[in-house]
Amino acid sequence: MIPHEQMQRYVDQINQEFQVGALWNGYGIRMFKKNNLVIGGSQDWIYFHNIDVIFKKVIFYNLPSQWQDTAVVGNDLFRLSDQHEFELSHPDFDVENRHVFAFDMHIEQNREMEKHTFFIVASNVFFDKPEPVGDGFIDYDDPLGDVGFWCKKNRVFQDS
Repeated sequence: MIPHEQMQRYVDQINQEFQVGALWNGYGIRMFKKNNLVIGGSQDWIYFHNIDVIFKKVIFYNLPSQWQDTAVVGNDLFRLSDQHEFELSHPDFDVENRHVFAFDMHIEQNREMEKHTFFIVASNVFFDKPEPVGDGFIDYDDPLGDVGFWCKKNRVFQDS
């Protein structure tokens, strides 16, 4: 496993590349195959996407399929969390010596901003900046179906 300090440097580098507030068409899961999760960010999903963040050997994720970066407070799209924080929300799940990544989104509910944390448990993360040509290419259907934005159940199934 990559040491926590080195993973923190990777996360910091990715957050510098993501430029929260710059991709007005938002973020979304582009695909989840063979336990690899790809999150893309785009200024215009119809024509292209600007960046991908790839999580490897994912055993847990509960992100919604799409979200706007206006829901993110601060400059970081996501952060490196830890097993303790994860277990507060998911006490019966073993992270199997993997890293825990957290996405904090602030969503207005009843005229107040409420923080909602979503997690990814994976062995590694890296990013790619594809050439901004072609279509946005999204190959993802939520495995839980139409359960809504607030569902925080694990979307990884054994046959993924």
